[in-house]
Amino acid sequence: MRKLIFLGVGGGAPSRWGLPGILLIKDGFSALFDCGEGTQLKILEKGLGINVDVVAITHMHGDHVLGLPGMIQTMGLLGRQKELAILGPKELKDFLEESFSRTKFEPNFPIKFVDSYEGPDFRIVPFETCHTVESRGYVYEERERRNLDVEKLMAEGIRDYRVFRALKEGKTVQYGGRTLIPEDYLIITKGKKIVYTGDTRPCNNVIEASKNADVLIHDSTFDNNEEAHLYGHSNASDAAEVASKAGVGTLVLFHYSARYTTTEPLLDEALKRFPRAVTVEPLDTVFIR
Repeated sequence: MRKLIFLGVGGGAPSRWGLPGILLIKDGFSALFDCGEGTQLKILEKGLGINVDVVAITHMHGDHVLGLPGMIQTMGLLGRQKELAILGPKELKDFLEESFSRTKFEPNFPIKFVDSYEGPDFRIVPFETCHTVESRGYVYEERERRNLDVEKLMAEGIRDYRVFRALKEGKTVQYGGRTLIPEDYLIITKGKKIVYTGDTRPCNNVIEASKNADVLIHDSTFDNNEEAHLYGHSNASDAAEVASKAGVGTLVLFHYSARYTTTEPLLDEALKRFPRAVTVEPLDTVFIR
């Protein structure tokens, strides 16, 4: 089971929504998407450790990145030893190195800047978005699982382990005068796909990257207001249209402007175009089964 913990869900100026930070946890692995001010405090407030495996930054605006230098320093103070993988724009490495230099901090654990991240059964890859500066979103996608339908094989009188293994490896098998085709005996389960856009105006790249995603977390800074596009953002109806075109399972509206005290106007606007839209509060947890 995977869970998404929304540490901060607002954008721009600090507000009750907090600043962007989303923690993905699965089977002991954790990835942090964006790291606005206060992110590490929100992680601690949730009762979690900050010893994440991966940090993925969407762009270099302060509300998405200013919490990262302090969080890395805290990792060092707590004696972290394992490598930290960081994905982000090309300026991110220089920004962190300058921050460490100015604050007289030298990481005592390895930091590796990577273009994408490969886990044992998943990957995290970036895609280009449309903001006012170089920006990217991220796709977290699990590999499909191939399990053998042993009950079906046993019911047909097939009990040879070598046959089981060959079928699971995708090989056609001759057995007892029959041709056994893997597709007839494999249960294929599609892996989960989660997409996070960061900041973006309406963008075809986002639609393509989000195709058939189980969860799409999309910039929804304003309700139906063209002002969003001027500043490189989307409004709630834009996000809903992307979700509809991409055929996603659930749309999570994200990056709320500080002008809103409630998400009702955003959700109302999105639901006119996409029925499976939701909003979240800071520290909300969404489970994905």
